[in-house]
Order: sequence, then C-alpha cells, then structure tokens
Amino acid sequence: MRIATILMLFAGFIAPVLAQDRGNINLGMVLKQVGANHPITKQAALFPKQGEAYLRYARGGFDPKLFFAQREKTFKTENYYNETSAGICIPTWYGVDIKAGYEKNDGIYLSPDMKTPDNGLSYAGVDIPLLRNMVTDARRTGVRQAQLFKEQSEAMRSQLLNELAQQVIMDYAGWYYAWQEKEICRQAVTLLNERMFAIRSEFLTGSKSAADTIETSAQLGSFNMLFRDAAVKEYKSRLMLSAHLWNEAEQPISVRDGVIPDNTGLDFLDSMLQSFPYTLVNESLQNMQPNLQIMNLYVQKNQLEMRLNRQAMLPEINLKYRALSPGYFDLPAGNSMRMNSTFGMGFSSALFLRKERGEFELSRLAWQESGLKLKQKIRETEQKVDGLYREAITYASLSRDFAIISGQYKQLYEIEKTRFTAGDATVFLVNMRETRWIETLLKLNDYRYKQVQSATRYLETSGVIGRIF
Repeated sequence: MRIATILMLFAGFIAPVLAQDRGNINLGMVLKQVGANHPITKQAALFPKQGEAYLRYARGGFDPKLFFAQREKTFKTENYYNETSAGICIPTWYGVDIKAGYEKNDGIYLSPDMKTPDNGLSYAGVDIPLLRNMVTDARRTGVRQAQLFKEQSEAMRSQLLNELAQQVIMDYAGWYYAWQEKEICRQAVTLLNERMFAIRSEFLTGSKSAADTIETSAQLGSFNMLFRDAAVKEYKSRLMLSAHLWNEAEQPISVRDGVIPDNTGLDFLDSMLQSFPYTLVNESLQNMQPNLQIMNLYVQKNQLEMRLNRQAMLPEINLKYRALSPGYFDLPAGNSMRMNSTFGMGFSSALFLRKERGEFELSRLAWQESGLKLKQKIRETEQKVDGLYREAITYASLSRDFAIISGQYKQLYEIEKTRFTAGDATVFLVNMRETRWIETLLKLNDYRYKQVQSATRYLETSGVIGRIF
C-alpha cells in the first residue's frame, strides 16, 4: 500500500510539468516517452501474454475429447466386419477419466468379444489410477507449473522494467549533471572574459602590469579547456539518453541540441528514498524484488517436479469400469449393474526402479540447489540494499555540506573581487578564490550526481523503481 501511494504521488507530480516550455525537458517527460514507445517496454508487455498462453496450453490437458472411428471390410459381397465407435473422454483434476460412448459392430468374421446388439451398445464408465498418478500426475503438475510460470512472467516483466527505469534515470541524470558542469564552466569562462577585458584595458593605460594579463589569460585558457571537456561530456551523455527515445512509429528520436534539462523528477528521488528506508525494504524484499520472485518461483517449480518424480516410483495400478446398455444408454439397475458391465485392472512396476529413483534424486538435488541459491541471493541483496542506502544518504549529506562550503567560497570570491576593483588585491588572489569556488561547484555537482546514482541503484535493487511505468 505504501509503495502504491508513493508511486501515485510520483505520477501526479510528473503530469503537470509536461506542459512546460518545449525548450526544456525533464525526467517525467522522458519516462512518459519511454513508457509509451520504448521497444523494451513493449517487449516486457509480451511476458504476461506468454504466461497466459502457457497456462492455456497446460489446461488443454484437461479438455474433453471427442472420438470417432469406423473400420469395415467387404469382400465378394460378404460383410467381413463393420466396426463403428464414437464417444467422449472427460479428464478430471483428480486423475479420474470419465468416458462414455457408443459402439456398433457386425460382420460374419467379427471377433465374438466385439459383437454388439443390433441397435448397438452404449457405455459409460471411469478409468481410475491407484498409487501412481493418484496424488498428482503430469497433467496436474503441468498446470501448477504453468501457474507458476504465469507469476514468473509478471516478475520477469517487472525485472525488465526495473532495469530499464534505472538505466533511463541514470542516463538522464548523467546528461543533466554533465549539462550543469558545462554551465558552471561556461559561467567561469564568461566571468574571466569580462575580467580579462578590464585588465587589458587597464594594462593599456598602464595601471596593470603584463603579469596580470598573463595570469588572467592562463586562468582563462584553463577554464576554456574545462568547458570544452564538459561540452563533449554533455554531448555524449545526451546521445546516451537519446538511445532510449522512440516515437509512436517505433522510429528513434534524439534530444535536440540546445534543449535544457532540469532536475524535476530527480529531486523526487529524495522523497522516495526517505519513504523506503532499508529497514522497511528488507522486511518485504522478497515480495518487491523481481529477481528474488523469479528465483522463488523456480524453487517451487523444482519442488513440483520432485513430487511428480516421487509418484513415478510407486506401482502403477489402473482400474477400468464400464456400465453397458443396448442402444442408447440406459443405466442398469440392481444386479444388472454387474451383469451389464466390463471391469479391468492392470498392474505394472519396474523391479529395481533405477530410472525412477535416479530421476527423483536429480530433481530433489535441483530443488535443494535452487533453494540454497535463493537464500544466498536474498542475503546478498539485503547487504547490497543496506550499502546502497547508506551510500545514498551519505552523498545527500555531503551535497548539503558542500552547498554551504560552495556558498562560502563564493562569498570569499566576491569579497576578493571587490577588493581587486578597489585596488587592494591582486589578480592572483582573485583567480585563486575563483578557482576554489568553481572547484567546489564542480565537486558539489559531482556529489549530487553520485547521490542520484546511489538512490537510483538502491530503488532498483529494492524492486521499486520499475513500477513508475
């Protein structure tokens, strides 16, 4: 319930921002586009359909079957034999097959046991397995496994969407923070260009030395290199995000140059992180994490296989009973139930059961192995969730601290710039203050990116983030 509430809030939070200026783009717009048109979201939608189809196939083992057969031989105008049979067989869940039919056979060379009254012979009866296939059989096991596969297909869909959501958010965050880095460097270059113009003007009037122009020029060259590097990083990150974007005609589209990203949606990850602490997640991890769900269903599938193979070691005893009636079926009464009937019993069993015992042992070991793998995976996932959560809240704390430090370095830069304008400071001090301020801005940007990465990985490992689609 808590998960559904948070995700509904997330969906409602995204909706209004979609009508913003088309020159901007945000995470909500990207996720909406991906959810509607991405090939992987369409691929994920196929998994439940596969599960339904497989279950339908397995249930087909219990479909009633109609049958009809006719065989005759005529030679030199003599009717050697004419055999006709028709009926229906209705399998039941409990292993009993109900059968009813009609036979009419005649001919001069017909086997005596095949002869029927002139108006034919109707019958109704049952085939009952005893011991082997009484508790379960291949048909019932197949349906149960198909039901598990249906659940597994839903978990596979969730896992695929979970991985896709993580990758899209990470790529959007990569582009957003690369764009922020480029803008920080652009701001630094703009400030230095303004100062460079002023210093050159003063140098020409003789109030500034050549060393000041060289110092500022070197600083400008350094920041220009940072800007060019950041521009390449932003371009590559934009391409990575564009790889997730498709239109309604299933054609790839790209984020245009000049489109500005914002952090709408990314900031909501903080709220999701606070709403899903690792203590809450660990309590219901197996129900939330798709990969663990898949492994758990696989364990159950192996258990069903083991139970089926255990049945195969039992002797096979089959009972068959048919109540007979001339012509159309009329249930005999009293002692005639025994007189007008057929009854049979069959028994078979391998002497050493080496094949059956081997198959059972293999299935039992497979069940145990899958169970042990699941236990280890649960433990590893719990540890990973704990570590990612602590990492995310640590980066969130570092981001808050660095925001304060960055503001302090900006104040120092502004003070030094004011002093420089008044002639009480050197270009070297101004450049140094500016460099430290820009460095803290870039470091703050890096910490915020790492915070988003950790939060996204945490929510993906918890199995939550894919439900936004």
